[in-house]
Amino acid sequence: MSAPTISITEIPNALTMDIDLASPKGIVQILRQTDAQIFNGWETYDGLCDTEVLGRLRHAVDETAAVLSHKGKRKIVISGAGTSGRLAMFAARTFNRLAAQTGLEQCFHYLIAGGDLALIKAKEGAEDDPVTAQKDLAAITDDADRVLYIGVTCGFSAPYIAGQLDYAADRENFFSILMGFNPPELARKIKIENWDKRFFDVVEKIKNHPRCILLNPVIGPEPITGSTRMKGGSATKLLLEVLFTAAMVKARILSPNYLTYPLKADAWDIDSLIFAMIRQYEETRISTYAQRDNIARLVELGGTALRAGRHIYYIGRDPYGILGTIDASECPPTFGDAFDDVHGYLPGGWEELLNSQKDYSTAGKEYQISLDHFIIEKLPHLASEDLVIMLGKEETLGAHEVLLEKIKAMDAKIGAVLINPVYNTFPGFDAVVRLYLDPTGLVISNESLAEYSTKLILNAITTGAHILAGKVYQNRMVDLNISNTKLFHRTIGIIKDIVKVDEEEAFKSLMKSIYKTDSPTEEQMKAPVSAHVNAATWKKKITPKALLIATGKFTYEQACAALEKEQIVRVLIQKISQGASIG
Repeated sequence: MSAPTISITEIPNALTMDIDLASPKGIVQILRQTDAQIFNGWETYDGLCDTEVLGRLRHAVDETAAVLSHKGKRKIVISGAGTSGRLAMFAARTFNRLAAQTGLEQCFHYLIAGGDLALIKAKEGAEDDPVTAQKDLAAITDDADRVLYIGVTCGFSAPYIAGQLDYAADRENFFSILMGFNPPELARKIKIENWDKRFFDVVEKIKNHPRCILLNPVIGPEPITGSTRMKGGSATKLLLEVLFTAAMVKARILSPNYLTYPLKADAWDIDSLIFAMIRQYEETRISTYAQRDNIARLVELGGTALRAGRHIYYIGRDPYGILGTIDASECPPTFGDAFDDVHGYLPGGWEELLNSQKDYSTAGKEYQISLDHFIIEKLPHLASEDLVIMLGKEETLGAHEVLLEKIKAMDAKIGAVLINPVYNTFPGFDAVVRLYLDPTGLVISNESLAEYSTKLILNAITTGAHILAGKVYQNRMVDLNISNTKLFHRTIGIIKDIVKVDEEEAFKSLMKSIYKTDSPTEEQMKAPVSAHVNAATWKKKITPKALLIATGKFTYEQACAALEKEQIVRVLIQKISQGASIG
């Protein structure tokens, strides 16, 4: 294979080219194969278990341990946009909890582009603003005399992270880690709007910097092109947990006795510890997909719900309910969903999500994530196609037995993902995935592995359901919400690749779709990308309409009419290629 010229996270995965034609069981089988690339590597690039990457991970562990051991005011800040920011929040709360158990100051912090509200709904333009990003980082670190900064961007493209990396590299009291899954030469080379640098320039600045590390195993293209909530998100969670656990052992905050796995040679052999932890995540992946058929049944029920214009609801306690809330929040920008198509609920709402007294539920219905909101707003309106999925340990679901009976009385479907179930399962479940994770011989916490397994399953459910609902063309998302620069450029790439037009024609077709006209004005055509993003955000079927327009066979109005009759754009394009009439 020739060397890629675009981000590996944006390349279609050869394993999934016909995933949109697969059965529910086939979809899960294909996802099992692509998730293996997290550990097995991709093509000739250095992967997660290769010497070069493991060496840089060990260096990152040493620097993190040094910050944890520092006697002054120290902070560890994990930052990202979208999925990366949500997982930054998740990691910070996990390790603050562990720090509290060991008597350590809770020094883990997170930043997400757009602030806490973006944990549920991305804020337009926030990911593309490096100046505000720097202000965010300065505000959270100004009182610290030693800072470890971890910027996460799967494709080396988010301006929010570029700005913060540039800021951190110029400060003596910072050590920085850029975490992602792209080789440095493929970092985005497009100039960042209202800034004087490209992401590529920042990578060049830090890759040989004495206070920076590039931690970038190449895990291969996503199963659904560009959907870094999947493999990228799973690898991010894994790396952060391995990094922080190993650093806490090295800093003598955690004793090896905390870990039940007998390390080789010296009890403080960090290299063996790192490799053993990675291996256990791989074993967890294997045991998760051993439940392929049960996962496929949940995918099938989810697809039925979305095709009927109904809903998938997740209900669960921390941490599994939080993973459900994260998974749900990623569906609108990924697949162009309405915010109630897939939604997550926690018994404690925002207080449970953030482990604080903050409550953003008054900001809008999409931010209403408490179980009370589900009971009041959703339960009375459930229909037979709706799917409610319970998440977590079986003993914690006992408190919801009355709720489960009420859901069943509404004739809705009920699924579950249960961790180490030991009791008699609720008899009304229509599909259940039972995860039995052996707590012996662990080098990473049993809960972290159960979370990892749950994340793989939730990604499979919503991805598979949207495939069955016609939201994917081959392995391309074709109804994504264009809410930032990355997604704008991704959309142009989708149009070019599917319809086989050049960049100029793809751009023109997108402009016609965004501005709802066959003749965009000169002002519209020459506007900055941010203006196009503002005009496109939350509009329906922007990309499917642009794809049809790019064929040269549809006006804007004809494209709208065709999609009213047939939702699956692949069917329409195939009809055109076969000479069928568009009337």
